[in-house]
This record gives sequence, C-alpha cells and structure tokens, in this order.
Amino acid sequence: MTAYPRANLISALTTLFGPHGALDLGATRAAYEQLAESSLDAVFAAGTTGEFVTLTDEERLDVCSAAGDAFGTDRTYWHVGSASTHQAVQLTQAAVGRGARHLAALTPYYFAATESALLSYYEAVVEQASGLPVYGYLFPARSTTSVDPALLTRIADTGITGVKISGQPYTVVREYVEALGDSNLPVYSGADSEVVEVVEVGGAGVVSGVSSALPKPFLEVRDALRAGNESALSAARERAHRAVTATRQGHLASLKAVLELRGLDASSMRAPMDPISPADRTQLASDVSDLL
Repeated sequence: MTAYPRANLISALTTLFGPHGALDLGATRAAYEQLAESSLDAVFAAGTTGEFVTLTDEERLDVCSAAGDAFGTDRTYWHVGSASTHQAVQLTQAAVGRGARHLAALTPYYFAATESALLSYYEAVVEQASGLPVYGYLFPARSTTSVDPALLTRIADTGITGVKISGQPYTVVREYVEALGDSNLPVYSGADSEVVEVVEVGGAGVVSGVSSALPKPFLEVRDALRAGNESALSAARERAHRAVTATRQGHLASLKAVLELRGLDASSMRAPMDPISPADRTQLASDVSDLL
C-alpha cells in the first residue's frame, strides 16, 4: 500500500465540569496531562467536543491555556470562533496575549452568515492573529453557515492556513481538497471513522473527538498509514471503528464515561444531554477494555 508519512491525528478535547455545572479546571488539566503522554500531533481545545458554546469567553481561554500547558504551544489549537466577528476578534486578541501559537475559528453560527460577512469575519480574525496560523472550521449542520468548495477558495485568500470540515463524508472532503488545488492548504476532517479514506483523498488527517478518550487505536491507524503497513492498518482500523461504535460516534456522555474508566472525574456536562445509563456504562466498559 502507499505510505502517507504526513498523515496527522489531532484530538478534539473535552472540557470537564463539576456536578453542578461549574468548570472544573483541575480535572480538565488532569485529563489533558494524561492524554499528553500519547504521541498526538496536536489538540483542538474548546471546540464542539469541548462544549465551547456553554463556556464564557474567559472559561474558553482558561481551557485553551490549560491545553497549551499540557501539550505545549506548538501542539495546541485555540478555538476562537464565535457567532460574531466582534467576539471572535476579542477572543483572538486575548488568545494571542495569553500565548496561543495556533488558532482555529468556526464560521459564525446560529445566524447563517452571508458570503461577504463570512469573508470579513476571517479577514478580521487573521489580521488580529498577527501572523499566527489560523484554521477555518466548517460545520454547517451545527453552525447553519454553509461553505461550498468555491467559497472555501475565497476564504483561503483571507490568509487562513488550513481548514477542518466536520459533518461531511470523505467524498465531500475530496471536493474541498480538489477545489483548493495547488494551494497546499491542509484539509482535516472531523470524521473519526474515516481516517484512512480522508488521507487517501488528499486530506491531512482527522480532528478526532473519540481519540481524546481512546487515543491508542487512532494512533495505531496513523502510524500504519505513515509506514504504509497494510496488515497493521487493517487491524488498527478495526479497533478504531470499534472505539467509534462503542462511544456512539463520539457522543459526549460516552466520551466522559470512558474518561471515568481512565480514573478521571468526568461525568458532568453543561450540554443538555443525559449521562449514559448504568447498564450502558457497564457495556461500554466491556467494549473498550482492550482499547484504553
């Protein structure tokens, strides 16, 4: 098989809360420090998996700073995306001031952004980043803002240095890769179960929520891709797919239950979701016992 030496694995980090919803920065740091022992290429802090829409701006910055402390500034993407350009700019300024070296910004959300507003949004974030790399983040199913491949090429001209595409299959990711052509802009997918397919169509890798709780099988997939080891890849893919299935495609309640299996106090969420049932927790523990 073809080797893909540049295949990357970035973990989308969770944020941990106390039983009454208060941010538990101590537990969050402990989770990040445990994960930092693995050989992840980078982490994405305070994104969708990190429940960013439930955080205040100061909490988001604290969570990102904790990630930077654990993983190092060169391996940490601070998410500064917001519903408005005004707030995204403020977050970008604050992140840069607190030592961020890599940024990412979801498109404006809730109100669907017009094309001109979207371009102005990324121009403003890139300008305030003062030369630091800024990744675009497309997630139309959650943000209501859609970006087709042609529009992404225009966003690329604002100075972004990469893009993450969530909620789309690898066949659609390929359309974005092809539209960007020779720009060499890295394109990441948020599809945990399609690491191989994304890399094969020219993507740089995945930003994986499941790997924040179960990094081992995804690292095995990445390493097999880099080495071009077909037999190792086949076994690793099966393990990664089991991790995705066991966690219900990275459902927050399941990810946090896995973190508890790893010895962390992680069950609480601010997102309006129920924790998994005792029976499901027992089944989950069995399903991932060899993947921890």
